[in-house]
Amino acid sequence: MSRLEAVLATIDAQADAALDKLDQAQQFATRSEHLSVEGTSSDEVARVSVDGTGQVQSIVITDDLRELSGSQVAADVLEALRQAQRRLSFHVEQIGTEIYGAGSPSVAQFTQAYRDRYGYEEDDDR
Repeated sequence: MSRLEAVLATIDAQADAALDKLDQAQQFATRSEHLSVEGTSSDEVARVSVDGTGQVQSIVITDDLRELSGSQVAADVLEALRQAQRRLSFHVEQIGTEIYGAGSPSVAQFTQAYRDRYGYEEDDDR
């Protein structure tokens, strides 16, 4: 193999590695974009779903709210929202591990960003 052929082979290998990383990033973006994670208040009066960025998708409040004050209902909604966001961190970590592999520095970095913002809670309902 000539020196030129060796250089071209190295460039091809680097291009293939870059394309693999791009594919992984696209998979992660697509899967996290379609995430929907739910949290529930401890008294089960409120359920909140968030998307892959932690934004509220839906709020469901049961008829049990009739016995609660407005501030209690608000506290239930916030409790459910915070649980959903903590669980989001778990789901992002799971998706990242599936795509990038366990121990990936990329997974550690974006998982830490979610944990810093929302905290972390494993989701048994997965």
